Amino acid sequence: MNSQYETGYTIRGKPVPSTSINRMEETNLSEDLSSKLERDGYLLLRNVYDADEVIEARKKVLWHLHKVGEVKDPYEAGIFSGESNRRYFYPNTQKLGEFWQKVSEMEELRRVINGEKISKVMNTIFAEKADHFSFAWLRAVVQGKASPVHLDHPYMNRGTDKLLTCWTPLSQIAEDEGTLYVMQQSHLWSDITDKFIGLDIDASPSRPGHIEEVPLDLVVRKKSVFLTSNFDPGDCLIFGMFVVHGSFDNNNKSGKIRLSCDTRFQPRSEPMDPRFSGVNPKAHKELGYGCLSSSLPLTETASLK
Repeated sequence: MNSQYETGYTIRGKPVPSTSINRMEETNLSEDLSSKLERDGYLLLRNVYDADEVIEARKKVLWHLHKVGEVKDPYEAGIFSGESNRRYFYPNTQKLGEFWQKVSEMEELRRVINGEKISKVMNTIFAEKADHFSFAWLRAVVQGKASPVHLDHPYMNRGTDKLLTCWTPLSQIAEDEGTLYVMQQSHLWSDITDKFIGLDIDASPSRPGHIEEVPLDLVVRKKSVFLTSNFDPGDCLIFGMFVVHGSFDNNNKSGKIRLSCDTRFQPRSEPMDPRFSGVNPKAHKELGYGCLSSSLPLTETASLK
């Protein structure tokens, strides 16, 4: 078999050759987190969260998806049914957003993604008290789908520039299940930074916030590689606003939904983007949680190109 098919990784159905993939370096909490983040652009941390709490949060999310017909029995397995009643109960963008906000603000999930354990890590990184957006990007990715290649800055830059993303897998995620990647040393790519710095997708909706270059082409052009890893409940990945990242396709053959959640942290002393803070954050285009593709029925996100 050709080595490019042996990795299990694809992007938009195209196999990623093994020569373009390296494993992320794990970071121990005893290390100098700030210095390593500045050097590498990311921190892969193991066992930050209580794994049982992560699993409980996952079950609660899946229960809500099961209630709208999107997850097969037993719902704990997280297998996409290929069907949905979500629009029957929530017929428009506002109602869909309200549904996804309810799921995203569950106590079981917030206990993990905004809890004491990750807050302590962020306090250490910032060397001061950290705070987080009230808005959370809960994502459910079905078979064959992925997150496009992008950087986060154009989507959330009306507050401090000392903003970090924390990506939290809500289950074990293997290499064929849509795991996240970052492009090595991409936080130092001045051409990409210069193109997107200052871009606000809400203020300039005609300009795309994502990277239009094919990820494989970009990696080759920059003489870089995709850095990735398998993930377990309790792990997280932290990176800055100018790290180029995305996810590989979810190629799980059983139809397992990949669940993850993005949260954003910053020093408490710094100004916060008002779109994503407070009760009922307005988010993009003032749609609240209705701005997220994950608020749509999984039958509709499955057909998105």
